[in-house]
Amino acid sequence: MGFRKITRFRRHRTSSKNPSLLRRLQLRGGLTLLSLATLAIAAVLMSAPLLWTYGQADKAIGLWGEPVFNEVGKVESEWMNLPRIPPFLRGDEPDIQAFLQAQPLVIAIQDRFEGRPIWIRQGGRLIRAPEIPVVQTYRQWFTQAEHGQRFTWYPTDALPGEDRPSPKIVLLGDRWMVAKWWRLGSPEVEQTLRRVLGPACKFRLGLSMPGDDDRKDFKPQPWGAEPNLQVDAYRLAKRMFGTEMVSNEFAGWNLIAIPYDEEGRTVVAGLRRKHRLAVIVSILIASSLGSGLYLRHRARQRAALDSDRLASMTHSLKTPLAILKFRCDTIRLGRLSQDDMDSQLIRLGEEVDRLSGMIENGLMALQGLTETGPQGAVSPQWLQDIAEDLAPAFEAETRRLSLTLAPASGLASLPSLRAALLTLLENALFHGRGDVLLETLRTRKCFTIKINDGGPGLSSSQLSALGKPYLRIREAGKEGFLREGQGLGLSLMCKVAEREGWGLSFASEPGKGLIAVLEIANT
Repeated sequence: MGFRKITRFRRHRTSSKNPSLLRRLQLRGGLTLLSLATLAIAAVLMSAPLLWTYGQADKAIGLWGEPVFNEVGKVESEWMNLPRIPPFLRGDEPDIQAFLQAQPLVIAIQDRFEGRPIWIRQGGRLIRAPEIPVVQTYRQWFTQAEHGQRFTWYPTDALPGEDRPSPKIVLLGDRWMVAKWWRLGSPEVEQTLRRVLGPACKFRLGLSMPGDDDRKDFKPQPWGAEPNLQVDAYRLAKRMFGTEMVSNEFAGWNLIAIPYDEEGRTVVAGLRRKHRLAVIVSILIASSLGSGLYLRHRARQRAALDSDRLASMTHSLKTPLAILKFRCDTIRLGRLSQDDMDSQLIRLGEEVDRLSGMIENGLMALQGLTETGPQGAVSPQWLQDIAEDLAPAFEAETRRLSLTLAPASGLASLPSLRAALLTLLENALFHGRGDVLLETLRTRKCFTIKINDGGPGLSSSQLSALGKPYLRIREAGKEGFLREGQGLGLSLMCKVAEREGWGLSFASEPGKGLIAVLEIANT
């Protein structure tokens, strides 16, 4: 047996006020695609503020770092500066004391003439160095610098008390050679920075080796905290931003200047405010664009839906009007008794009332006042009334409509369901053979209405095309169509079933007719 499901049954939810999310998505047609397009555009617009913020950050850091770069250059120049050494004999002369006060990084000097003595720093004076290991290290430095015939020499030997390698330099002059030591965290380095940078310095300075930012073993050092001008490696790795200078004069070390914490937080907070504002503007643009696309889609969908509703309502009026014409003809011919004539007139009034209600509900749907018709009980008596209304049409075709009704009732929009049943029964009458059977069954899930036309059935290709507009069935072996019409009845009914949330399917087997199944909600 061939089978084709047109729509799937959904539990009805009174939707005139609060339709379900799935219902709204289905009614809105292409809303999902429009939403995806809106999200894609919003993503593009969201990336714009991020790129703009990066540009603003680079600009702000550049403005901050431009004067800082020049100040850092002064520190580099001080490190490379060969100071003028005044003449001395003992090493504690006032000129020597002033020299050492101005040059806290100097740790040793050597006279290149007159016996080549080495003098080392001891507090605020110079003393002639005894032959101890550290002095031997200094002598080795000076010798290597002279043999290298360079004005600068960068020793790599560790000195006593040095936990981590730090920069050292030997400067060669005409008479004197001077050794300096940038001992990280030492008071001498702090004194040098404050003297070179001045009391109004707006940044702090630190030395870092390549790869220090990725190390996890650094610990914060007391000398790296504010208000010290020196910064330890831990705080350099955690910096918000800064200016980095790769210095050849510090033999592979990088000079990094960072702002004071308060100033850095102020700059970062300003950038965050700008970023939030840009994001808000982008969201508004994306929302406006998405809303415009959505409203345009809704307008086009609304126009199509109104057209379908008008066509459905027009087609649904055809069979009731035919019944009215039949009753009018019966009364006009005068073949009825007075009691039968009164009964027919009452039925005419009821049919006119039903048509008025159908037209009113259709107009309300076209005006957008409701998504579906009012819900009512689909009782056995209601179905029998429909069968009685169609009895004249079946009598004219010498056919019979048989009913097998369960005592239970269903729940549906009665005007819409009536139009749907009239369409199915009309098709069964015109295209079937013999008796037409209407059967109802109540299950836990839904209330089922089955209609079997008792005809020859449809082929698989005809069944697969059932419900498409302008589909008309030809009689086998003959030209032309079986009945007049444009084949819109089933097509419009399928749209009604989709809108109302009914289940609609068709099954056919050669020789056993076409079975239409409608699934509606239980009461």
